[in-house]
Amino acid sequence: MGDPLDMAFEFAPYHDVGAGKRVMGEAQYEALVAGYSPDGIFGHPGDPNPLAIVGGQLVLRAGVSGVARGYWWSSGDTDTPITVGSNAGGTGVRRDHIVIRIDRDANPRTVAPVARQGGTNGLLPAPAQALGSTGQWELSLGSVALPAGGTIGAATLTRLGWYVGPDGQLLCTSSTRPPPSPGRVIYETNTGRQLLANGEQWRLVTDAEASAAVTLVAANWTAPLFNQLYRRNGSVDLTLTPQRVSGPLNPGTSSTLGTIPTGFRPVGDKEITGHVVSTGALVVCRIVGSTGVITLTPWRDRIESARYVNLQAASWPVRH
Repeated sequence: MGDPLDMAFEFAPYHDVGAGKRVMGEAQYEALVAGYSPDGIFGHPGDPNPLAIVGGQLVLRAGVSGVARGYWWSSGDTDTPITVGSNAGGTGVRRDHIVIRIDRDANPRTVAPVARQGGTNGLLPAPAQALGSTGQWELSLGSVALPAGGTIGAATLTRLGWYVGPDGQLLCTSSTRPPPSPGRVIYETNTGRQLLANGEQWRLVTDAEASAAVTLVAANWTAPLFNQLYRRNGSVDLTLTPQRVSGPLNPGTSSTLGTIPTGFRPVGDKEITGHVVSTGALVVCRIVGSTGVITLTPWRDRIESARYVNLQAASWPVRH
């Protein structure tokens, strides 16, 4: 039979009559293997940066390997140089994107580390992600920031790549996540969180158990009894009994209680109610999700100095 690339229906490997054997083209290999092979660098985010500047030359370190669209790649036993032009004529910082590039238009195809030159506006060019049998597909390794008038010797390196673990799982950090392809699962080694992508953003699946305390405005509040935030699997529980240490707080007057630390803040603004211990006076507690700032406002009755406010048993989904 003839080459299936010339036909409407394809299959591979196919029998090449002239060669007398079954063969598979590169485009067919990629189409088959890429769907079952995660892209990334082999190893762990805690490994040394795969990029380095050695003797005024940007290199992909020796011994670094990975997979991209089913293609295995390796820097081998020696450093692989990557050409980065100077920013001699630039008037601002230029950020180049360092990638592993699959060039399907080369004959034969090539897989190699290259620098995608950015503009002098400090913005990083996005990696090419062409699918099909033509075009380019790129896997992020890092970025190089060259100051105006600078060469690679004055550049700053930032790592961007994610990793493929021993069982094929994707390992990254909170700042080096892969694109949120639908159904993709990642594990952040710096946070202990597992996340699932819906195609546009990441959704928390599990995270490491952790505890913290609200940072109180010491001039107005203290918490000698309870002040604990407990986080598990995307949910935070608050147990807090603050004591008023400055003057009385009148009804309808708000006072900043403190701040919830990053990693324990609610997804959006939240309002909970509490009461003054021993008087039962109602207190409204408002939490700003973006900043974690908490304010207290008593209603009907004021909060006398030295009185406690019971804010226990509040919970919310955590911002991630």
